[in-house]
Amino acid sequence: MREFLVESREHVQSIEATVLELEAQPGSQPLLAQLFRSLHTVKGTCGFLGFTRLEALMHASEEMLGLARDRRLVLDRERVSTLLALADAARAALEHIEATGLEPAVDHSALLARMAGAAASAPVEVSEPLTPPGALPWRGAATGVDSKLRVDVALLDRLMNLMGELVLARNRILQCAASPTPGAELMTASQRLDAVTTQVQQVVMKTRLQPVGQVWNRFPRLVRELAHGCGKQVRLQLHGADTELDKTLVEALHDPLTHLLRNAVDHGVETPEQRREAGKPPVGCLTLSASHEGGLVHLGMSDDGAGIDVQRVRQVAVQRGLLTADQAARLPEAEALMLIFMPGFSTAERVTSLSGRGVGMDVVRTQVERIGGTVEVHSRPGQGTTFTLKIPLTLAIIPALLVTCRGDRYALPQASLREVVWLEPAQARRDITRIQGACVLRLRGELLPLVVLAAELGVGPATPDLDDGATVVVLQTGERTFGLWVDAIHDTEEIVVKPLWKHLKGLACYAGATVLGDGRVALILDAMGLGRRVGTASEAQAAIPEAVPEAPRPEDARERVLLCRTGAEGRVAIPLSRVARLEELPASDVERLSGGMEMARYHGQLLPLVRVATVLEARPGATERLTQNLQVAIGESLSVVVATYEGTRVGLVVDAILDVAEVELALQRETRRRGVLGSMVVQSRATEFLDVEGTVRAVHPELLTGGAP
Repeated sequence: MREFLVESREHVQSIEATVLELEAQPGSQPLLAQLFRSLHTVKGTCGFLGFTRLEALMHASEEMLGLARDRRLVLDRERVSTLLALADAARAALEHIEATGLEPAVDHSALLARMAGAAASAPVEVSEPLTPPGALPWRGAATGVDSKLRVDVALLDRLMNLMGELVLARNRILQCAASPTPGAELMTASQRLDAVTTQVQQVVMKTRLQPVGQVWNRFPRLVRELAHGCGKQVRLQLHGADTELDKTLVEALHDPLTHLLRNAVDHGVETPEQRREAGKPPVGCLTLSASHEGGLVHLGMSDDGAGIDVQRVRQVAVQRGLLTADQAARLPEAEALMLIFMPGFSTAERVTSLSGRGVGMDVVRTQVERIGGTVEVHSRPGQGTTFTLKIPLTLAIIPALLVTCRGDRYALPQASLREVVWLEPAQARRDITRIQGACVLRLRGELLPLVVLAAELGVGPATPDLDDGATVVVLQTGERTFGLWVDAIHDTEEIVVKPLWKHLKGLACYAGATVLGDGRVALILDAMGLGRRVGTASEAQAAIPEAVPEAPRPEDARERVLLCRTGAEGRVAIPLSRVARLEELPASDVERLSGGMEMARYHGQLLPLVRVATVLEARPGATERLTQNLQVAIGESLSVVVATYEGTRVGLVVDAILDVAEVELALQRETRRRGVLGSMVVQSRATEFLDVEGTVRAVHPELLTGGAP
């Protein structure tokens, strides 16, 4: 029975998708053949298990499709609606069968009559209403079948092999621990255990990943019904449906994407007459896209409609008392667009079944932020609007920065982390001030609102003692950037996210909990919740007329880089997004293993080292000479840039760390040097842009290929 339910649901889903494609290509023989196969399979299994009502529905639809296959009738809109009603009835029957084990006692005579009339080419008398716009009858409650995952056998084979490697590494460590002088053997075994554990973690995470297309396959039907109800013509395009996302996030994204599509059809896309007057094709286009970028999944929903009238948004905000007229005029366009996500905000002239109550867009932001994501909106009048949802790849294991507040440790997800700022006491007294009861930091000519963590947690004053200096973690959540004032920062590490007890989920400051390596529990701070405690930088600036002007926003082509010196004169730029920490490691902590690899003892683990100058110079014997020099200069320290790649940490050894700069990427790529993507001028100096992957691959290829070290 369970196999029947799984298989039949897949076939019904395929039937619905194929019917929608046939509406656009009515005479497509391959699509008709595919539809026949799905219907016939469901009919056969229903007959075998004795579900006669469902079998009769499938049989009646085959009669109509047979005529379409013989080109004796055309699948027009009414016939397509009839087939979609069939899919709804089949899905409801399967849900009833799963819940009770029995076929529902439903009278399908009206639906059978509709199919018979369609097959006879007679006028179709619709005795049942079509699906109302916005209704989702095909979205059933979560069931046992939906809680199952399909995992590639090759992935399970790899997991099994890695578990064998893990057992061998454990046995080796046990032997070393029993030895009176474990020495270097224990370090080598620990390194092996660390590498295998990382690979096991990555494979286990992949078993939870599901294509985001599993959410999207419901939307073509939704868009069709919505457009029909609004008197519009809209087509939906899907790009990147095979992009994988954690299963819990795939399910959580259904409602936000549904509201975005409803909003686009109702508000964004114009009627065919309006589009013709504007010189556009009568059929509007919605596009859903998905891609992996910077450790996040970017989901885009765009339309080619009229765009958002920013002035109208400002007017509505003033009318509803959300802003004063002066504040609305000062508000930058990007922040004015974000007003549409406020509860109760709507520019609709009247309330309809689709819009006007100011609920939908608020739901989008709330639910996306609840899973650790952000929402951005960009609009061009007359050309359309694009919404971008940035979602973490998984909620199970995430990189986080550990911070301390009054002796307790907390974890901050790195997805929201922008930079860490340490202020000396004199600098803190100069740059930190209170404005209308709130702390603000002047950082590089901008006003940065501050959240004092001790005050938010109720364990300290609203303004800590500036005589001790200040440690500020700069966070960015959507369009809002703010600083979190903490007592101290520690290392970054991968943490396993544990949900909070249901009675604590309402606390805005916390997103979960984790167990640290020393066995202590640390609460995970919710950057979104903390960010709601402060206003945006522009609001703070509006409160101070004499404040410094806001610096221009960097364009998409600009990137912040870390500038380093390699060799006597060489300069390289490393993307700051790849940098986890900057360290000065004692040379005595570095050991050379068999094969010439160098490892440093780093926070109880082994950190693979890559000497950037050696890779860029690529001279024979350079590694040996540098290692010999290292052994002589035991008292010296190494400047190390700790970079991350797919969860693996690597130490890039440079001669000196110079500065952080924001540059406009205009690389001259005419280079054949290993480890270099190109060169550019930064701060009036020729600078090479480091290829982090290529540099690491030159020394530690196993870290990038998943092989054993």
